[in-house]
Amino acid sequence: MKRRRADRKTKAPRKPSYGAAGRLARIVFELMRRPWGWSLRALENELRISERTAQRYVRVLQRELVDERERPLVEVARQGDKRVLRLAVQGGGTDANAYEIASLYFSLSVLAFLEGTVLREGVEGVWDRLQRALSPKQRARLANAQLKFYTVPYATKEYRSLDEELDTILRCLIDQHKIRVDYRGLLGEGKIHTFEPYTLVTYRGGLYLFGYSDLYRKIIPLAVERIAKVEKLDETFDYPRDYTPAKYTDGLFGIIEGPKTYVELLLLNAQTAAFLKARRIHPTQRFKERRDGKTVLSMTVRGTTELANWIMSLTPWVEVLHPPSLRREVAKRLADAAKLYP
Repeated sequence: MKRRRADRKTKAPRKPSYGAAGRLARIVFELMRRPWGWSLRALENELRISERTAQRYVRVLQRELVDERERPLVEVARQGDKRVLRLAVQGGGTDANAYEIASLYFSLSVLAFLEGTVLREGVEGVWDRLQRALSPKQRARLANAQLKFYTVPYATKEYRSLDEELDTILRCLIDQHKIRVDYRGLLGEGKIHTFEPYTLVTYRGGLYLFGYSDLYRKIIPLAVERIAKVEKLDETFDYPRDYTPAKYTDGLFGIIEGPKTYVELLLLNAQTAAFLKARRIHPTQRFKERRDGKTVLSMTVRGTTELANWIMSLTPWVEVLHPPSLRREVAKRLADAAKLYP
């Protein structure tokens, strides 16, 4: 027995099996596909390995994958309460300065409503790596970035429980894979779509997925928070030649499509006119002052559903002049609302 134990001690270490080599190759491939990183827990589950084996793989990758200065090309970072493996960005290899990165931080602050999701964590990972690429002096200038830039959230939607769905959507969006979507209406009614995901859109504190639905046979928006389940399909798709997000949304007042309609709104005081003139309400907007001092706002929109909601938010300082159908709709809403306050 002693001899056997001695033999074991002197035996040369075993080479990694093909299975281990294959898993290492897959990890590298997945990291290239996931710029926001791969959580170690998800890595263990998908590869069906233990935490100890995952740690061993990480050590192998950090030892074998290095740059010309012998620095590891992969790193383990913390994103919220998760630890993720991701590709490392080494310092000294970027021309970005503190001013440029501060501008980026302000832009990223708009995504504050995605807190706790894979999207937000990916953005924070990019911010962290860009910041570390700066010189100590430049980094010190950004020490209080969270105090200098801030976005006030307003009626934002909640996505913390949709991490898996967002991850699947992102991967299928990048790789142009069709998805099967279990989509629920406002009252919980469900519909199944085979869907080509074209564009992930942020709008008024929410996420919307634009794409082609086989159910409706046209491009539609899906509110991400209403996606109960999403499944990646093997089939891929190509973008329509004439599709762009800007072209699809051109003329819409929001994201809900409808018939093209010419609209005239009477702005009843100078304060409302000044407030709206400082904003881009719609690409076709025109302001014309009348002799009585009031201003007419005109535009041609594709759909008035969201426009009616917006007009209600400005009452009693805006009057619908045209079209009659929109005027009647707003009048009915106002009459119904007045009944609640006798």
